[in-house]
Amino acid sequence: MSNPGHPDDTDAIEKERQRWDQGSSTRDRVYDTAIQLYEPATVDDVASRAHCSEGAAREHLEWLSARGIVEPIDGRPKQYQRNHAYFEWVRANELRREHTDAELETKLSALVAEEQAYREQYGVADPGQIDALAEADYDSLETVWEDIGDWKTIRRELRIIERARKDRNTLSGAGIVG
Repeated sequence: MSNPGHPDDTDAIEKERQRWDQGSSTRDRVYDTAIQLYEPATVDDVASRAHCSEGAAREHLEWLSARGIVEPIDGRPKQYQRNHAYFEWVRANELRREHTDAELETKLSALVAEEQAYREQYGVADPGQIDALAEADYDSLETVWEDIGDWKTIRRELRIIERARKDRNTLSGAGIVG
């Protein structure tokens, strides 16, 4: 289940456990574990990481699933992973509440410029089109991988800001937000 260099890595798990030693509920531990499931994980995996029984992990994962926070993956054994769309929605709502239209527009413009710079640098429209091994020599391979990751982050932030702006317009049109 561990993916080095990813939020699921061993250091993150150890930090989780140290924080839990200071006291937290089973539901909180399962939630903290579940929101870090970038790859599918079994109930047993979650129970082990959250320091709880499989029954408790299953109960809380089903509760989180019913609220759209995690997604169940059918199979034997059943697995769960975080629902990325849910977290993008949460982030969009935070941006909409915490920033003015002008601030969102400024953020959007800066991100569009950064994305355009990557498009020009690599001569492709999407970071998934970059062949890092063909693009770089051994010494610059890490830089290319970082650029790909940064570009993907920029694209995700663009989607989230656009959603925040769209949601604000929809809510304003409905008379919900002033």
